[in-house]
Amino acid sequence: MRRIHIGAFGSGLGHATRMLSVARLLEARGDSVKFSSSGDAVTLIRQEGYACSSLPLVDVSWKDDGRFSALDTARSFPQNAGRFTKQIREEARNIASFGADSVLSDSMMATVIAARLAKTRVVTVLNQLRLESSRRTPQVAASMISAGTVSLGAALWNLSDAILFPDLPEPYTISERNLWPSERVKSRYVGFLTPPKDHTRNPLAERLKGEKRLKVYWQVSGPSKTRTPLLSAAFRIADSLKEKVLSVVSGGDPSGDSEPRRMPFGWFYEWCPGKDSILEMADLVVSRAGHTSIAQFVLNEKPSLLVPIPQQTEQEGNAEKAERLGIAVRVGQDDLSTQTFSEASERLLGGMVGQRLREISAVARRLDAKTEIVKALT
Repeated sequence: MRRIHIGAFGSGLGHATRMLSVARLLEARGDSVKFSSSGDAVTLIRQEGYACSSLPLVDVSWKDDGRFSALDTARSFPQNAGRFTKQIREEARNIASFGADSVLSDSMMATVIAARLAKTRVVTVLNQLRLESSRRTPQVAASMISAGTVSLGAALWNLSDAILFPDLPEPYTISERNLWPSERVKSRYVGFLTPPKDHTRNPLAERLKGEKRLKVYWQVSGPSKTRTPLLSAAFRIADSLKEKVLSVVSGGDPSGDSEPRRMPFGWFYEWCPGKDSILEMADLVVSRAGHTSIAQFVLNEKPSLLVPIPQQTEQEGNAEKAERLGIAVRVGQDDLSTQTFSEASERLLGGMVGQRLREISAVARRLDAKTEIVKALT
């Protein structure tokens, strides 16, 4: 039996959910798994029955309205540098105390460094090679954030024994804006890494299958400050269209109530269990533009209206590429209204969107990221 330590980046839940899928495969092979992460991800991982050490969160800063704050991120650099150093120390202790035979890092640079110091094999899953600033970011702050990220990042990520991109090869790469080609980084594409389909049937989804109105799933997710603006828009738009549209809204709070609450427009979950059943039932989905979410929409062949976190360049890039591929419509948070939702819905439910989803889903199904990751750990 091998012991595998997994470090999952703790900003939002996408990294945790995709690492949980790898952990289940490792356990099925007889391996022992232990996690480390930060923030809400720790709660989710522990809820799934895994031991998870809590690390200090090193992340960008968010404004109260959910926008990325470049200035605050730049100002918090000394504090984040201290937290990063603490992450490395704590991860080194975690790896040693667990007696890890191999280490898997999902975008956790501290985990990579700690594993290398412990002379333990480390594999990195990564879909952001560089931190690119938003076009709206003041130039001084942009320079502080972006300067040196390619060369420094390449040097540090290359401490890994293998770097795997959980994305599709070109021309279908969703994260292409943040995966700038670099000869300094030894890497390869392995396909989408998504949680295994949850076959637990959600009773609400079963009840709503015969509903004649347009069925929309509002999947709110991301760091806590970023969820409120999209959740507010979901309530407002869903209520204004309740005569024609049935909406199921998930608030994305892993500590929230998992029982659905009846609303004038449909139903609201603080945390939605068996959400795969809800996704299958829906005609379209509204979501942030996280990479794991988009991958799930492609694999389920669901048209999506993507609302990237403002000035969060990874999500902005993901949404732009998904729209160019013809599988989604991108709407800015400030532009999201009843009118823009209705216009996007017409585009998504007509034309070639369904065909493009089927084409790209077929490409994705030919790749097996989880198996490639497990192979790389040996």
